[in-house]
Amino acid sequence: MREKIVELLSNMNEVELEQMVRLIEAKKRTYHQPLAFLLEVMRFRHVPQEVESFLYEMQIGDELLNRYGIVHGGVITTFIDTAMAETAFALDGELKKAVTINLTVNFVKQALVGSLKCQVTPTQNSYRLALFTALVSDESGDVVATATGHFYKSAHQSISQS
Repeated sequence: MREKIVELLSNMNEVELEQMVRLIEAKKRTYHQPLAFLLEVMRFRHVPQEVESFLYEMQIGDELLNRYGIVHGGVITTFIDTAMAETAFALDGELKKAVTINLTVNFVKQALVGSLKCQVTPTQNSYRLALFTALVSDESGDVVATATGHFYKSAHQSISQS
């Protein structure tokens, strides 16, 4: 297996190799941070700001495009879902678990390579439930998608049964 990996890596340029290193490091982090690999693939990050909503950004590379050369709708949905869950954690420091109850996404415009921003606004935040709205925009500021989502919150992390 190592020989196969070395062979595949030998044909990559420096930028691709740097990306592979980041992905390998993220894969190793998944033992302690379950979404680390996914977050690295999306190049997901929180953008601090001083308003009552939360801003997140992701970078779109060729690996996230569908066969038509546009961002796959599932990628945008995952971006929104992740941003909303991260907002739930940011709102409640004791939160151990945030699970999506429902998520409705409306696609407005196709997205291409570049960056996307997701502005998440909490509209309800009770002890167990949170409701968020989101607006995803591209580098030009054009709206790509809108969404609403309900999340179940818990201060306890359940142990999965296998």
